[in-house]
Amino acid sequence: MEIKGKIRPGGELSKRFLDLTILADKSASMNEMGKMASLNTAIREALPHIKAVQDENPGACIRFSVMPFSHGAEWHNNEPTPIENFVWKDIVADKVLKHEMKNNGNLDIVFLIDTSGSMCDEIEAVKASCSDFAVAIEEKGLGVQLGLIGFDIGGFRGSTSNKFKVHQLSRYTIGCWPLASPKQFKENIKELSVGLFGGGGCYLADQDTIDIFPHVTDLFGQSKANKVVVIISDEIGDEGGLKSIVKTLNDAKIKSYVLGVSHKSAHKLIAQETGGEFWDIIESKGKRDFSTLLVHSVAETIGREAKKILADGSVSLGTDMGAAINLLTERIKVEVMPTRCLPPVAIMISDGMPTDDFQGALACFNEEPWAKKMVRLAIAVGEDCDIKVLQDFIGNKEIKPLVASNSSQLVKYLKWASTVVLRNVTTPVNSGNVVEVPRFVDVVPESENEKVW
Repeated sequence: MEIKGKIRPGGELSKRFLDLTILADKSASMNEMGKMASLNTAIREALPHIKAVQDENPGACIRFSVMPFSHGAEWHNNEPTPIENFVWKDIVADKVLKHEMKNNGNLDIVFLIDTSGSMCDEIEAVKASCSDFAVAIEEKGLGVQLGLIGFDIGGFRGSTSNKFKVHQLSRYTIGCWPLASPKQFKENIKELSVGLFGGGGCYLADQDTIDIFPHVTDLFGQSKANKVVVIISDEIGDEGGLKSIVKTLNDAKIKSYVLGVSHKSAHKLIAQETGGEFWDIIESKGKRDFSTLLVHSVAETIGREAKKILADGSVSLGTDMGAAINLLTERIKVEVMPTRCLPPVAIMISDGMPTDDFQGALACFNEEPWAKKMVRLAIAVGEDCDIKVLQDFIGNKEIKPLVASNSSQLVKYLKWASTVVLRNVTTPVNSGNVVEVPRFVDVVPESENEKVW
């Protein structure tokens, strides 16, 4: 593995500020096989060596910045920080979710609703709010279908309907309305009423509630959309059936969002162990409060998860390298950079490929005067990374990305890139005022060549 080439800075050697930026991928895949922990270690171990370069060049001011990126990008430290004042805080990678939603904007949601007598104060609020929920989800631009299951103890007490199918289970009675458009769903939920399926109680996750959930999975059929069940109940049982319920949902890749009660743990655990979230229904009595919870909290959470909508309204797919380049572009504009500068150095570190408009962002970046003078390096974390993208970021065919196959190599490469190269930038060759990017040559023990990533 080697890096070689020459980059010509502009300006005189009297420009003594030197900005070093690390663009660090923190997408969920960086949580796998210790990649994020290794990157944190690599940066932490590189810091004393960067400070040593500063000490060797008292006339230079090395300023350090770190930019994590995944769903969008942000600065880890708001302003470039003189290296002697920099205090490292570990980057936290995105969680590896049990069911990472496919970012295709398609969403199937089944409501599993308690119709027992204790819901008499809430059921009309639930029905009205579910209709508002359908509208809110649809307005997010999602291709959404909604289904419905009412469940209770005691047996069906309604009139015959061709809109839903009744199932008498070991103890519970359920009614299932198939997936339908938001418009049809709003008509379907009007049929739901307290006591429709008995009125005797709804005690998730007791042992006798296990046989409800195969019907939940059946309602989704063979759909390729993201699958979500929203459970609404103000009664709670023990954890006798929890393990089996969670397994059924996880096997079918169904996330559960639970509006339940918190004085026992079953409702919370169903949500947590399937990758969803829990809200306390007891805190939201009445239509207004419940609508606020369901439409503004639950719908917002599910909608963002399905499309990863960022604060600026853009949709994120998880490795927003283009967003990182855009943020770096703003930092290196002539009017922002100090007047006394050496060529800045940027190191891109990633284990994947961009999921946004990286090439468009890079084209704009390359138009900036300081981008043309910047020393750009890249480290791939494992072999799944898109090497061509990293090569495009470097912008110099003679300088190749480094590929780290394990933690030891990542530490070594980052230490080299942020010290040896940095040292050459602070002391460029006199002839032609050229910064030499040296060849990376290293003979390592066979044990350090192990492929982990």
